Amino acid sequence: MFRLVRVSLLTLSLAIIAVLCLLSASVYTFSQLTEETLIAEVRFERVSDEHFLAHLRTGDHCEELVLPTYGDQWRIDAQFIKWKYWALLLGLDSQYRLDRFEGRYQSVERQNSATNLAHELAGDNALDLVKVADALGPLNMLIDTTYGSSTYQDIDTSVVYAVYKSPTGIFTRARAEPEELAGGEALAIEINRGCGGAPSYWQRFTQWADAGVVAVFGGPKDAS
Repeated sequence: MFRLVRVSLLTLSLAIIAVLCLLSASVYTFSQLTEETLIAEVRFERVSDEHFLAHLRTGDHCEELVLPTYGDQWRIDAQFIKWKYWALLLGLDSQYRLDRFEGRYQSVERQNSATNLAHELAGDNALDLVKVADALGPLNMLIDTTYGSSTYQDIDTSVVYAVYKSPTGIFTRARAEPEELAGGEALAIEINRGCGGAPSYWQRFTQWADAGVVAVFGGPKDAS
């Protein structure tokens, strides 16, 4: 009897540890939300009328993304997580994650009839932290609220757009494109984590655990 109890407790403990690892991996897809910080820069290359290539660099990606964009404006979306008060006392800062990039049209008629294309910026995890919190309902003890924030601008190939996050959302500023970029050189920006910087052991472990579960069972989209 006691042996059965010990085995059950061990199984339950291992299950709890596994869930915590997966939740931690989901948290690591978000970045800390503190003061106003540069999180992305984007410039545009014209292909044809209302068709552009967006060159996007973010604080979470060391490589430049080249995204086909249609319209005369562009928009980037982010998702924010605000923790419960007691979690903040434990040092869990509010988080943000860039979610989507797309073109848009000033004209509503064109928006509803012309070509458009959206690009996902956030990757999948075995557990979606926001969906887990929604499913728990009153039992959710971690997340106070989640909300989205978007910013958009007219497309101008002569400027570089800087995307900043603040404690309340994201916004953009534009500046003239440096002349040296005209020759096709890569866009250099300040990022939150240096390229090639080694992640913590805990982050590596949680990412390994998350990748293993996704490989065996599939991600949130596959689960549906």
